[in-house]
Amino acid sequence: MVEKRNFETSPLRILHIFSRLNCGGAEKRTLEVAQYIHRHPELGRRIQIDYCVLSGRRGALDEEVQALGATVHYLPLRKVGFSNQFVALLRDGRYDVVHSHVHYSSGILLALARLAGTPKRIAHFRSQSDGKRNVLRRPFRWLMKWLIDRSATRILGVSRCVMDAVWGPHWLCNKRCQVIYNGIDLRDAMDFENGEGRARLLASLGLPNDTRLIIHVGSYRRAKNHSRLIEIFHHVHRQSPQSHLLLVGDLSAGRDQLTKQIAANGLGKAVHFLGLQQNVPQLLRLADMMIFPSLWEGLPGAVLESLAVGTPVVASDIPPHREIAACLPGMTLVPLDLPNEQWARHVNSQCCPTSQMRSEAWHAFTESPFSLERCVASLIAVWQETDSVKGDPALIHGRSIADQPIVKGRAA
Repeated sequence: MVEKRNFETSPLRILHIFSRLNCGGAEKRTLEVAQYIHRHPELGRRIQIDYCVLSGRRGALDEEVQALGATVHYLPLRKVGFSNQFVALLRDGRYDVVHSHVHYSSGILLALARLAGTPKRIAHFRSQSDGKRNVLRRPFRWLMKWLIDRSATRILGVSRCVMDAVWGPHWLCNKRCQVIYNGIDLRDAMDFENGEGRARLLASLGLPNDTRLIIHVGSYRRAKNHSRLIEIFHHVHRQSPQSHLLLVGDLSAGRDQLTKQIAANGLGKAVHFLGLQQNVPQLLRLADMMIFPSLWEGLPGAVLESLAVGTPVVASDIPPHREIAACLPGMTLVPLDLPNEQWARHVNSQCCPTSQMRSEAWHAFTESPFSLERCVASLIAVWQETDSVKGDPALIHGRSIADQPIVKGRAA
């Protein structure tokens, strides 16, 4: 059994579990939490974060997490002997918390963590769906959910609609279930010089100053609906020829297909592949608006980042987007079944945000539930596995963790 630690005197050892540390939303949000902890020595001395990668492969974020002092354990899930190796890792590492981010597959991992004696076992759901529709997976999902129910000490979701989708409406009656909204780190976004930055971006793309910049941020996955995005933009461009579309994210898996679609629509000079970018909030601030026609989401960080810097978003009318729109201004929700031409009318009806509008959006965001500070405070409370941490000496910018809002289920 893993020895139970005193959080006040010994670092709390946490093992995050991902498939691979690439630039997905869950990975980036978790990295930002770790960076926040690293920037605050009073937290960094008390929390040690490591990672287990189930693909066994290196990812784009490995060096960044290692620079924060984390160890990345490459442990292929499909390799013979995984179970014994994983249990040995937990026992040898004396981890206090296993925090799994791999949807229903968390079931087997948390069951093994329970066997290893890890006292705190967290399943963290990041999306409404795993994107796999094969009916043959239904028994697997049922089994994994059953294992989570038996093994998890906490069941987290990034939004209410995610918890509704993956656990059912009865999650509100389960005291282990809890919603913790992702926190977004935008410390540098509003310090960026918008005018000069936009001029440099336009010059780098060979575009005139009156160009209307429309942006989409997201790697190529079915949920992001890139094919529909191009069709919508085709109508946007027909109505507003000065519009150009910036595609940000890893699109390598679908670039050939998208390139053919773009050429077929005569958009070769109007769509720009920018690839992975480190300065996404700054790019969002330089854009005039975002199109986001996702089929499903968890809590899309790109939408939050866009709204935080005052760039309006025309998005699909799905539950996670509605949940964001209830808290932040600047979203226009459009049903997915509306024709592309009507989507384009909504896009072209958006006005370019002024400096005043961006400033007001920023202040609205800082007062919303999506600040990084609130997210970190809520996660620390969960890692300590307490419902109330009053009297805890850890303060974040002068406010106790106990003062932060947390959406929880209740005892049955």
